[in-house]
Amino acid sequence: MSQRPRNVGTDGKKLDFKVLKRLMTYIFSNYKWHYILVFAGIIISSLAQVSASLFMKTLLDDYVQPLIGVANPNFAPLLSALTKMAMIYAVGVITNFISQGTMENIRRDLFSHMQSLPISYFDSHAHGDVMSIYTNDTDTLRQVISQSIPQVLVSFFTMVSVFISMIVLSIPLTLVTVSMVFVMQFALRTIMKQSGKYFSQQQKMLGKENGYIEEMMEGARVVKVFNYEDKAIAAFDEINNDLFEASFQANKFANILMPIVGNLGHISYVLVALIGGVLSVNGLAGLTIGSLASFLTLNRSFNGPLNQISQQLNSVIMAMAGAERIFELLDETPEVDEGIVTLVN
Repeated sequence: MSQRPRNVGTDGKKLDFKVLKRLMTYIFSNYKWHYILVFAGIIISSLAQVSASLFMKTLLDDYVQPLIGVANPNFAPLLSALTKMAMIYAVGVITNFISQGTMENIRRDLFSHMQSLPISYFDSHAHGDVMSIYTNDTDTLRQVISQSIPQVLVSFFTMVSVFISMIVLSIPLTLVTVSMVFVMQFALRTIMKQSGKYFSQQQKMLGKENGYIEEMMEGARVVKVFNYEDKAIAAFDEINNDLFEASFQANKFANILMPIVGNLGHISYVLVALIGGVLSVNGLAGLTIGSLASFLTLNRSFNGPLNQISQQLNSVIMAMAGAERIFELLDETPEVDEGIVTLVN
């Protein structure tokens, strides 16, 4: 009653940027001004974080070293932190509204489009697989819209602003940091290629299993009449094992991504500290102790977003696999109305 699924991992895909672009266009068309507010909040939040890091240099070089023992309270860092937190909360509220509204629009569009599809579509697709698009695939979009995409944008703007600040402080240390970024990017691409392949397969197998369960439940009487129980269980175990394998492989690569990128970030920090220490002690490249301390903070701020992006990319990949199935249904050709049919004897 069910053909054996293809081998897990043989036909998976990487992050499909066409699907991501289409999803962003869909969201932006319905919530244009909401997303503009989100972008503004993200930019302000990123600039606030970089300003706090750059203030470390001014604090050490202009206040701590020349004015040791002189009380000179400065509440600028506190104000910067409060501004950043306020923007983060505001962005979170707006993105949560956008995610829920987008889910409502997608389900409405799916249901309306489904009413126009020909009967042949439902004959060739299991009902459980179709329902999986409404539930599992659309639910994967909720987290990526409200959390993953804003977090990736925050990390991107932070990295750009931090990179400019690092160039201003020290070009040699910036080159060291960038060289480690290339190593991180190589690790990201290698692992994401595997995790994206299996996440795509996982969503497909999840829909296949839901469809098979729905088929067996609706035909339970037929299964019992023809003594098909053992074959039904064997076919289900086969599909379920393939789903297990796809899920296991996807989460295996997803879970090792963050520690690898995080440890590479620690190595970058140590290299910058060693090289920067030598340069500042010997007065080379115009690097001071305050500049080094500020640069180390920026190095953390630069590597941190990379680590956060690595955490969110797997959610984005899984959501794109679900979005691909959603858009495939929306792209199905509706049934053509060829006019009124008159019934005669």
